[in-house]
Amino acid sequence: MHLIFMKLMLHNLWIAKDTGECLFHRKYGSIEHDENLITSFLSAIEIFAQNIDEGCDFLQTSSYKFVYTTGKNTVTVACIDNCDDESLVRQEISSIQDEFISRYSKDLEEWNGRVERFGAMKGFVDDHLHKYGKPIKNMLTSRLELDPSMGKRDMNLKFSLQQDKVISLLKYKGAATIGEIAKLMKLTEPDTEKAAKALLYNNIIREVANS
Repeated sequence: MHLIFMKLMLHNLWIAKDTGECLFHRKYGSIEHDENLITSFLSAIEIFAQNIDEGCDFLQTSSYKFVYTTGKNTVTVACIDNCDDESLVRQEISSIQDEFISRYSKDLEEWNGRVERFGAMKGFVDDHLHKYGKPIKNMLTSRLELDPSMGKRDMNLKFSLQQDKVISLLKYKGAATIGEIAKLMKLTEPDTEKAAKALLYNNIIREVANS
C-alpha cells in the first residue's frame, strides 16, 4: 500500500488594505516583485469579483495559486504552487487575518500610511507558516541529507520522479547541495529545489551544517 503524502509549497504572504496598499509581507519562496504592485493587482481582482459574484477564493496562473481570504477592510493572500491543495493554507491565512484584525482594527480605521507597526505580526505569521516554506537563500547554500528516521518507518511512500532522484543521490552521496544534486541527476535547479522543499516539509530529508 502506498501513502501519497501531502505537501504545500508557500512562496509569499501579503496582507493588504482593500484599496490595494501592502500592509504586511513575508517572503518564503522565489517570487520577487514590488509588494504594492502585487497587492494592488490582487485587491483589484477581489473587488471586481465581489461586484459580479461573492468574491475571489483563489487566482491560478500556470505556476502559482493565489489563495484569498477577506476581512472588513483587508485582503490576505498566500501564494502557493499551482499543483498544491489550497485548503491546506486557507485555514492558516484565515487565522492570520483574524489575528491581524484583532491587533490592528483601530490602527486601520485611523491609518496614516505607515506600516512599521504591522511588522510585529512576523512571529505569529512565521509560527503558522514556516513549515510550508524554506527561505531560498538557505536552501541553495545548505547541504541536504536523508533524515535518519526514514529508514525506521514501516511505510512505502510514493514520490515524484524529481523527488526520487533527490533521494537516490542522497542515498549514494550521503549529503549534497541543490546545485550538486541538479548537476549529477540532470535536473534543473528550480525542479530540484521544488522537490527538495517537499521532502523537507515531510521530514524525508533534512538540512545539515556545511563542513
